[in-house]
Amino acid sequence: MKFNLEEYPKKLRKTLKRFVQEEGATVNLVLPALPRRHMDERSLAMIRLGMFDESKISSWLVTTDEDLIFIKIGFIKNRVERFPLDNISDVEYVREFQDNTLKIIIGDAAEVVRFYDERDGIVFYQFMKNKSWNTE
Repeated sequence: MKFNLEEYPKKLRKTLKRFVQEEGATVNLVLPALPRRHMDERSLAMIRLGMFDESKISSWLVTTDEDLIFIKIGFIKNRVERFPLDNISDVEYVREFQDNTLKIIIGDAAEVVRFYDERDGIVFYQFMKNKSWNTE
């Protein structure tokens, strides 16, 4: 899958370029998504109403061939949290038909993630279920 860096907000592009150029990572998916720890009332309201501008989204989910990465866009610096795909044991729907919330099980912990667009949640779910690390 080929992606175009120019499609994304400037602050996110900087972090994505670092992944590609400095680390040699292959970026597979870049999706606007809110992990539970980044959820606030304003963000949840924007998702519910479908009134969000991609340039205003502050939380992104990125997958590379080796990692699942949460990026929180900051005023000065982006916060990046990485989880190796090998540590992810499952992805399951929490509320599939209501608000497209997924639970990502990472080792003994779990992270609930809500996608801005329901199609993004479906794309992410299918990508994770089809990854070779998940098949035995």
